[in-house]
Formats: sequence, C-alpha cells, structure tokens
Amino acid sequence: MTKFKVPIEKPKPDINRFLDIMKGKIIPDKPPLVEYLIDDALMKPILENMLGRKWVETSDKIDYMGGQMDFSKENIKTVNAWLDNQIAFWYHMGYDFVRVEASLTLPAISLKVADTAKGVKGVTRAWQDETKGVIRSWDDFEKYPWPKITENDFYIHRYICDHLPDGMGFISCHAGGVYEHLSRLMSYEGLCYTLYDDPALFKAVTDKIGGLIYEYDKHLLELDKLTLILQGDDYGYSEQVLIPPEDIRKYFLPWHKKYAQLSHEKGKPYYLHCCGKVDAIMEDLINDVKIDGKHSFQDGVASIFDAKKLYGDRICLLGGVDMDKLARYEPENLRKYIRQIINKCAPGGKFAIGAGNSISSYIPVENYLTMCDTALTY
Repeated sequence: MTKFKVPIEKPKPDINRFLDIMKGKIIPDKPPLVEYLIDDALMKPILENMLGRKWVETSDKIDYMGGQMDFSKENIKTVNAWLDNQIAFWYHMGYDFVRVEASLTLPAISLKVADTAKGVKGVTRAWQDETKGVIRSWDDFEKYPWPKITENDFYIHRYICDHLPDGMGFISCHAGGVYEHLSRLMSYEGLCYTLYDDPALFKAVTDKIGGLIYEYDKHLLELDKLTLILQGDDYGYSEQVLIPPEDIRKYFLPWHKKYAQLSHEKGKPYYLHCCGKVDAIMEDLINDVKIDGKHSFQDGVASIFDAKKLYGDRICLLGGVDMDKLARYEPENLRKYIRQIINKCAPGGKFAIGAGNSISSYIPVENYLTMCDTALTY
C-alpha cells in the first residue's frame, strides 16, 4: 500500500481555526477535512493495522443509534473503550473534531439484509420499508411508544466532551431528521397518501418528531464542548425533492428554523446534511432557515462545483468528493480529481473536503486514505 501522511502520529487539531475557515475569516493553504459518518468497515482496519489499537465491538452492548444502553459496570467499560477508539480515529486521521451521533428510540419497520460490500462479512444492515408503516391512523399515533428524553441519552456525548484531546471539537446531532423519521414511521408510500388524505395526522406526527428533536438539541447544546450541530434530513433524490417543495416549506423547514435559532442563541453554527437534488428549497434553507453550512453533494445531481458558484459566498460547503468516484477510481486518478475540487472550491475559504455523502462500507480503505492524504498534502 502507498505510504500516506495519515494516520498522523502527533496531530495538531484546531477547532477554532476550522470554524474561522468555515466562516470565511481565514483563507487556508489547505482545506480542512470533514466527514458526516465513517463506517466501521473502514475504521476497524485503520485502528487495528495502522494505529495498533484493539477493535471494540459494541453491537450487542449499545444501540447508540437508538438511545438504548445497558449501564452495568462491565458494559460501560466496553462502551468507554469503543468511545476511546472513536476519539483516537478522528484525532489521528487529521480531523479537528470528533463526529458521533445518536438518537432516541423510534421503532419502525425495517428490512434486514446482509452487507454485500467487499471484505464485510457477518454485518446486517437495516433498510427502510417503503410501503409499510407503524403509524397509519390516529389510533396508531396515540398508541405509539413515543420516547422520553433523559440524561442517559447523552452518556456518549458527555464522555466524548470529557475526553477530547486539546484543540479538538465535537460535532453531533440527533441521528435522523424530521422527514427521515416520518418516512420510517409512516413509510414513504404511507406518508405520501397521508399528506393528501389526512393532512392533520401528517402534521401531528411531524410536529411530534420535530418537538422531540428540538428537546434533544436543547440538551446537546448544554454541552460546553459541543462545537456545532450537523443535522441530517434527506429531502431529495437524483431528480428532485421527494415531496412537493411547498409541503417541505410548510411542515419541515419551520422545525429546522427552530433548530438553527436554538443553535445560534448558544453561539453555535447549524449545518444541514441533505441528500439529493434540493435546488427547489436551497434559497429557503439559506434565507429563511438560515443554515450556516450544507453537506452532501454528488456530481451529476448536486455537484460541489455548482454549489460553490451558487452558494459559496453565503454558506460553507462540506464534502463534495463524489461517492462513485471515491469508490471506483484508481488512487492516482482519485488524487487528480480531489486536487481539481480543491482548486475550484478552496479559494475564498468556507470549504472543507470529504466524501460527498459518507465513508460507506464499500469505499476501499486505500481510496479513503488517498483522499485524506491529498487534502493534507496538496
């Protein structure tokens, strides 16, 4: 394997510099690194083979995407070791922050299938059922086991904040946005029918989810070392938004506006990860919701190059390395492509480089390392 600058033995993270770059206060010689999520399939070999750390498996100990946790002494010891690995990975890979998210438990119907990515064995992925929902009526809504927010929901956040290396920040959010959770609880087909057949129920479920995330954010923002909220809520696919833009404006964007206001009151930026072609609501996100940054860009759908021209002077742009190219390009071609992104998007600041979506299990480790190495050395 090619010799890379990463992992870095003695990194010098600077979260305040990262924030200044994102605000355009500093024009850096190199754009900082950013990621939304990094899959265990890549974390594990890097932690074990390059950092010499023992991998800690927590799938049977903690549902950190569902807020459930066993607080027994032995379990906490395992979870803490897992969190130490998370911190070490982000630190030594050259990031200025640790990014981990968790969520409240919102049971839904999902389809379990094996991960087919090369080299990934024995891992099951949950896929959303698009036709069957657990909430299809007012009776379902009333009987649904809506979660209660407790301090235990924020154990991993507090641990990370208490163990951050000097100079590092912490970026988090509630895993899954308002629309995303609605589509899981009602199914995509179900929410589309309900939007027209029973808009009052559609709004009631939306507002219940929106309110829970708002309360969750209030707890998060009490953490002094939380740097910013990077919330996900996917409204689009490759051609357009998933429901009419006027309905996104009516039901969902008011909640994101509340989240942004809450973050800004605490002096924290509010970034949004939003997949797909969402041109129809971008001006709303910038001018009304007042997001400070946007993540998720794919060539041929919503490229980082177009976004830089259209929005780069008003918000910061995060990521941009097309997933298909990141997965399939040979390392040298990938380097050339990433340099092209840096050349066109880094001038003026307000840009951090990383995957257009996330570091998924099917991304070759060498390609991920190539991307990070190019960003840190070019």
